[in-house]
Formats: sequence, structure tokens, C-alpha cells
Amino acid sequence: MFDWGFTEFLLVAVVGLLVFGPERLPEVARNVGRWVGKARRYIANVRSDFESEFNTGELRELLGEQQEQIRELKGMVSNAQSELKESFDEVSGELTEASDALNKSLSEDQAPLSARTDEELFADDDLPVAEYSPGETEMKPLNPEEHKSSSHD
Repeated sequence: MFDWGFTEFLLVAVVGLLVFGPERLPEVARNVGRWVGKARRYIANVRSDFESEFNTGELRELLGEQQEQIRELKGMVSNAQSELKESFDEVSGELTEASDALNKSLSEDQAPLSARTDEELFADDDLPVAEYSPGETEMKPLNPEEHKSSSHD
């Protein structure tokens, strides 16, 4: 607060000695010291109160900004969620339509594909069927006329 050097302090001491005299100078110096200490503490308290209020204002401002960002993020999440639900509903509808169309395309006397056995599913295939015996190294076609020799035989 005060930047006093030795010369300023000596000058104040001489003036105080002349004004108050040697008997009252120590008592006056003590009182002045108390008042200066009280003034310093008061100024420090006011400064800390001001700084804490200033920091509180900054914190409130930051909190408000963060709440706004949270609101924006919630909006983005809800938009994404609704878009995802719409897409899911659309795909679900398309799958339902495809399933219904597939079931309609099957004749009423045939069972749905999921209820048919492997033999029923693959009965119409034109693939050659072979027979294998454990002791043999090659598989033998059941219908030799359908078996076509390959170039690597």
C-alpha cells in the first residue's frame, strides 16, 4: 500500500516527536498502527468479497452456457432417436410387406419355407447327387448319364 523508505519513515518520526512530544509518541504510534492494520484488513476483505462475487458471476455465466449446450445435445439426441425410429419402422414395414408377398406367392397347399424339410426344399434342384462309401476314394454319381466328366479327371 505505502512504499516508504528509511528517509520517509525517519521524517514522519521526527514530525511526530515534535507534534506529540516524547511522552505521548509511543501511544499515538500504537493507535495509528492499529488503525492502519484495521484499514488493511477491511480493504483485503472488500477485495476478496468483490473477487468472489466476480468469480461467482463468471461461474453462473459458464453454468448457463453449459446448460444451453446440454439442451442442444438433448435436442440432437432426440432428433437422432426419432430418425432411427422412423427408419426402423420403415424397414419393419418393408419386411412385413415382403413376408406377406412371399407367403401369398406360395400356394395354399404348400407349407411356408420355414416349415419345410431339407428334402422338400432341395427336391427341385438339378444338382447331381453322389454316393460315397467309406472304403472308396472317389464318390460315385447315382445317375451316371447325368455325370459329366471334367477336364481334370
